[in-house]
Amino acid sequence: MQLSIIIPVYKVEDYIDKCLQSIVDGSRKSVGKFEVIIVDDGSPDRSGKIADSFAQKYSFMRVIHKQNAGVAAARNTGMEEACGEWLYFVDSDDWLGQNAVDIICERAKQTLDADILFFDAWQNVGEEQKPWNHFSKECVWEEKEDIRRLQRGMLYFPMVDKKLKVPLAAPWDKVYRRSFLAEKDICFQSGLKVLDDMVFNMEAFGAASRIVYYKDKIYHYRYVPDSITNQYKAKRLEQDCAVWKYLRSYMDSAWQQEDWSNQEKEAFLQAYYCRIVKSFSICTRLQFFHKNNPMGLSKQIQYVKKVLRSEPYYEAFHKARFRNAEWRLKVMLLVGRLRFGYGVYMLYIGQSCMGRK
Repeated sequence: MQLSIIIPVYKVEDYIDKCLQSIVDGSRKSVGKFEVIIVDDGSPDRSGKIADSFAQKYSFMRVIHKQNAGVAAARNTGMEEACGEWLYFVDSDDWLGQNAVDIICERAKQTLDADILFFDAWQNVGEEQKPWNHFSKECVWEEKEDIRRLQRGMLYFPMVDKKLKVPLAAPWDKVYRRSFLAEKDICFQSGLKVLDDMVFNMEAFGAASRIVYYKDKIYHYRYVPDSITNQYKAKRLEQDCAVWKYLRSYMDSAWQQEDWSNQEKEAFLQAYYCRIVKSFSICTRLQFFHKNNPMGLSKQIQYVKKVLRSEPYYEAFHKARFRNAEWRLKVMLLVGRLRFGYGVYMLYIGQSCMGRK
């Protein structure tokens, strides 16, 4: 078995049919070389039944029904059940590109000594389709310094190259050697309710010895503005803080176990700080000033000022360097450093207006 495709499923009855059909259509040359493991994470809609109907029709598909425990736990379940030499994680509201499975299997056959294969994709917003290109040309990374640059790019992608226009942290544009993940004991952190895919890739890239990047566009990422990932999150800040605590522990452990230069440590810290500031900015939309937040505006602003005085936000806003931040983030960095709560609100309003245009 060359490839295991793992698909966590939850409340995607409007999308899963297209996702699964794209795998069927993109694997004409690879039948017998791959399997599809669909993990129904206790979905209350028809998603599980639709998956079952595909599994009954195609022998390379199987469905695991389990109680809801989150996407990270669902992906881990798929990893435990997988038999393929390579693992590929697909989100069930997206779909694969033309001949994607055939392309992955062929690239995996060509690349026997890599730990991770890295690809390009498409971003789809309604009827509009944009290329999701990471780098200008195909590349192989083997030097530790280069791989660590990619690793901190999982946290904050401009730290790799200011010319980059798309994030690096998604799992669906990468294929992982299963034995490599098992040997390094890398899995998705089910205790983290947000950014678990970012953490997974940061750990995977940090442990990898060889990463190969291909320009094939194998995936269609569907961006839905009103999706669950863009709805009100009353506990988003709390969930973010669990990630920051985990990352800080990871850094301390990595720096004790391996030889990191002071320059590499500082660069990683800068990525960490910028990621915190960026997530704080996201919280203005998903929590602080969301229309469903029951607090009035005055209390919302006071809460924001309280957060800016707390750790790790105080440290991040004061130690992140302006030159490392994207231009929009530079303004948030300045306003947050001054603990100007109303200024944070005005930035949120400005960003919301720009998003509606």
